Amino acid sequence: MLKLQKELIQSDRFLTLAGKRFHYIWLYDHCLCPRCYHPSSFQKINDISDRLELPKPKSVQFQDEKLIIDWDEEPAHRSIFPLSWLLSRAYDPKPEPRLSPREKQLWDKAWLDANPPEWCEYGDGSFECWMNQLSTLGFTLLRKMPWEKLETFVSSIGPIYYLAQYGRYSTVKAIPNGQDLSLSAAGNALSPHTDITFLPTPPIVQLLYCVENEASGGESTVVDGFRVAQDFRQDYPHYFEILTQTPVTFWQLYQDWDYYVSQTKPIIKLNDTEEVTNIFFSHKNLGLDLPFEQMESFYEAYYGFFRYLKNPAYEYCFRMQAGDCLLVQNWRIMHGRKAFDASSGARHLETAYMDWNYFAGRQDFHQVQSFYR
Repeated sequence: MLKLQKELIQSDRFLTLAGKRFHYIWLYDHCLCPRCYHPSSFQKINDISDRLELPKPKSVQFQDEKLIIDWDEEPAHRSIFPLSWLLSRAYDPKPEPRLSPREKQLWDKAWLDANPPEWCEYGDGSFECWMNQLSTLGFTLLRKMPWEKLETFVSSIGPIYYLAQYGRYSTVKAIPNGQDLSLSAAGNALSPHTDITFLPTPPIVQLLYCVENEASGGESTVVDGFRVAQDFRQDYPHYFEILTQTPVTFWQLYQDWDYYVSQTKPIIKLNDTEEVTNIFFSHKNLGLDLPFEQMESFYEAYYGFFRYLKNPAYEYCFRMQAGDCLLVQNWRIMHGRKAFDASSGARHLETAYMDWNYFAGRQDFHQVQSFYR
């Protein structure tokens, strides 16, 4: 093993230590003394914008595995940096990422059949297990969660995304004159879709908790929209391009609350590197107001993509039982259900939405907590 060279070399604007260069302005900005650094929040107190001119180092030394800088200013100001702290933040030539990239496994039915996930049970200390499934597959299923523990589980992650129409939770079961197809008394099937496409939401995780399910039929389905988009893009690049460039309107009418809400956006959203980052798809909420010349070509692309989404080769189908809690990344995974006979027994789900950043933040905390201590 090569021995780390710890020679200290100084220049006018930066110093070199252990082969890494650090600018004086960066070192001053990251000073760890009590005057500059808040020890329990790990945040900066020092504000270098208050200074017209940055103080120069009066003396610089390396001893006992620490870089010690006395700055040429009054009152006396000393910065002490442990070498391990500096090397973990070295930006020469490029800073190491603090977080490991979030891996995604795009899947279809065949992949899940060959790699069947083992669903976690509530209360067995399996946060890492189910969180990795949610992050990697885009969905997970928690088993045997008591109804009275749902609020405890939700609160352990973060706040629920509040909707004026529903509040914190909304009930999904067959009722007369339901104001959404999911509430149909006839137990209609629901084709693959993402939820609340008609509102400007951050990336959200949808929670569907099964209170009871005694009805005949009504199996739940999930589809990996990113996998479908990948295959559709490869097979029909022109249609794919249409779906990324054509804004469409998603709407919802709530007669009981006197709300009409809508959002206009493309069905598939790409980032600057042309990767798919969001899919907005809800046939039951889709409205079109396109120029005459675009209408037929859009429908060709739209129905082509819709047929891919409904292809059984992409569909993971399962029956939810009382105590099951399904979590889906609503910008990637589309969910649906088979038709059911509402007269054969009760089918009751409670659904809620949470900002994905709370899930990601909890997962990332375990990666970075040692970095700041």
